[in-house]
Amino acid sequence: MPAPVKEIVAKLYKPPADGGRQILVTSRAVAEKLPRIPGVALISITAPGRPIADVDGFDLLLRMSFADVDFLAKRASMKASRLEQEIFSVKHAEEIKRFVYELPGSVRTLVIHCEGGYSRSAGVALALHQLCGYQTDLRHLKEANSSIVQLMTGRFR
Repeated sequence: MPAPVKEIVAKLYKPPADGGRQILVTSRAVAEKLPRIPGVALISITAPGRPIADVDGFDLLLRMSFADVDFLAKRASMKASRLEQEIFSVKHAEEIKRFVYELPGSVRTLVIHCEGGYSRSAGVALALHQLCGYQTDLRHLKEANSSIVQLMTGRFR
């Protein structure tokens, strides 16, 4: 479950005191209402066929579109095969990592949103937490899409 809007906004204005980066995960509806402040980058994930989110104004913004399919799970195999062209891929993982690794040092907060704020965005956040050590509240990542995490961290077999 994503963090409440008050918690997200409070953390935007209070990055980690140790100089590290934090990742915040939220829904599209909340992301569209967030203040645009310096030091904040955003990854906007929308579902295929949906309009792009209204998140213009962030200095650093990466827009992506892929379906919310846990394609490595056996129960998802039928859905995954129908949406094969729209699922998370190595290309998406590489684009996200390039965006994150090239963020300037002045960026202390990375906000990631998807439609609901608990599966795709949480999967990306959990992978970046594991890869980069970014601070995040793991309680909000319990429903992370495990296929995204595995593909981004190189544990996909």
